[in-house]
Amino acid sequence: MKLHYKIKIDNPKTHYLSVTIRGQRSKDDAKLSFFIPSWSPGSYLMREYGKHIQNFKALNPGGEFYYFEQVDKGVYEVDFESKEVKGDKENFEIHYEVFCHELTVRTSHIDESHAFLHGPTVFMGIKDKDLLNPEVEVEFPPLWSKLTTGLRDISTKREVFLYSADNYDDLIDSPIEIGCQETDGFRVDGIDHELCWYGSPMKHGYNLKADIKTIVEHISKTMGEIPYEKYTFITHFAPNLFGGLEHKNSTALQYCSRAMIDRSGYTDWLELVAHEYFHTWNVKRIRPKELGPFNYLSEGFTRMHWLTEGLTSFMDQLFVYRCGLTTLSEYLEKMKANLNRYYSIPGRKFHSLEDSSFNAWIKLYRPDENSNNSSISYYLKGGLVFFALNILLVKEGSGINALLDLLWKRYKADPENGMEDHEVYSMIESLTNRKVRERFENMICSTEEIDFEQLLKEMSVEVEYTKDSKVDLGVVTSNTGDRVVIKSVTLDGAAHKYGLNAGDEIIAIDGMRVLSGDFQKYDKFLILNETYRFTVSRLGYLTDVEVLMESAPRSIVALKSTNEELTKKFLG
Repeated sequence: MKLHYKIKIDNPKTHYLSVTIRGQRSKDDAKLSFFIPSWSPGSYLMREYGKHIQNFKALNPGGEFYYFEQVDKGVYEVDFESKEVKGDKENFEIHYEVFCHELTVRTSHIDESHAFLHGPTVFMGIKDKDLLNPEVEVEFPPLWSKLTTGLRDISTKREVFLYSADNYDDLIDSPIEIGCQETDGFRVDGIDHELCWYGSPMKHGYNLKADIKTIVEHISKTMGEIPYEKYTFITHFAPNLFGGLEHKNSTALQYCSRAMIDRSGYTDWLELVAHEYFHTWNVKRIRPKELGPFNYLSEGFTRMHWLTEGLTSFMDQLFVYRCGLTTLSEYLEKMKANLNRYYSIPGRKFHSLEDSSFNAWIKLYRPDENSNNSSISYYLKGGLVFFALNILLVKEGSGINALLDLLWKRYKADPENGMEDHEVYSMIESLTNRKVRERFENMICSTEEIDFEQLLKEMSVEVEYTKDSKVDLGVVTSNTGDRVVIKSVTLDGAAHKYGLNAGDEIIAIDGMRVLSGDFQKYDKFLILNETYRFTVSRLGYLTDVEVLMESAPRSIVALKSTNEELTKKFLG
């Protein structure tokens, strides 16, 4: 079926856009069900985009209304055999409005400064119908001068903004930025790469364009080819933003305007760019079988996010290092941070990578006070597992690049069908041996502790741990003014053992009033192995809890290479 979408943004300050869909039904289709997706590929949470739809209407070209009924969240069934309609019953116009006022990479945002349109929130599809070359026409205020998107530009007039996609999947997989954004670009192997910037970072002294180009050149060379005709980077800079979402020939990135003023913040930015760009191959093409074709109205469960996000999380830091954009010491500092985060999460003892992947919809994307105690991030542990795998591969005369090559060849041999886990395990065995395969499978499927210290020794990296015992209550707190409220309690920490709860407001310790500025330094005035009386407000009642102070778990102070030449060999 062929559809033409027209988007109009008349008054950005209201945060609304209107959509008109024009098409022609088959005479066999007495009813058609128009739907807005409930989630976005790459972001595994039921976001219920239907909540932003209003004023749905179905008409024929003469203005007669078809009868429709909302049959599910975001699903509207239109009856084209309505007796009330006397004229044309084949052609139709669907009208609706969308409220857009949430600036994330997985939602849409419109205000007087710009419009960012995330496809799944805007474009309705038709259930059980394939869309052939859908077209999108966009009208926006004359004070805005630019439109940036990965969609194919088919405009024939300068004043008309008309685009197309091959199908519905590609249509909603192409975000749109509209406004007066700064644009730039570069070419790699004769292919255009467009840069689009909304907002701006604080002055930092780095060359973003040159460094992004370096990342694109390195990753595309590593993968052996560029699988798109044009690529678009859409970036939003604003205070406290962070995020990225992959698309087939583009990405949406968000980063804090203040974060680039130090070196660590800038290298984090480069890793975000590398992460989302590498998804062009890994996820948007190489993928588990469950991730495409999609059912946009229900969850897409997979046990293989260790491949989609774990591999990508390992490669993003490695790519930035291999590009020469970070040093060996900076790379090891990142690995130190990864390992410390991993060891601070008790949930690693209860949730395997397979479990974490399958439960992404209710765990990773819906965190609560107990999340760290019950689950582990497949980004974090998955990246560390591929770090471990790379060491095992290099020891056997191979390396992670050889696995990337096999994954890409598998995709090209059968691009319509996603992968199963046994295929990846077989690739690893073909590059090494049965023992390495089984060791890797165990890291994916079990909760057994992984001996990262021994693996690091293989690449001549020593682990240095903290030596002094510090007091640790085992809580994460938040401050509202001077109030100190416990957000979460760490399993088997002092607070957990003695009965402090998430939601407790800490009023006093041993009868002395506690304010937020005081509590930030609690490890300075509380003594190890001493018992203190915590007075808390719990559900509005004052309660006393006796807590014996315990020491913080040891953490890694540094990862140090004892043979840089050998260490660099393992990193490629």
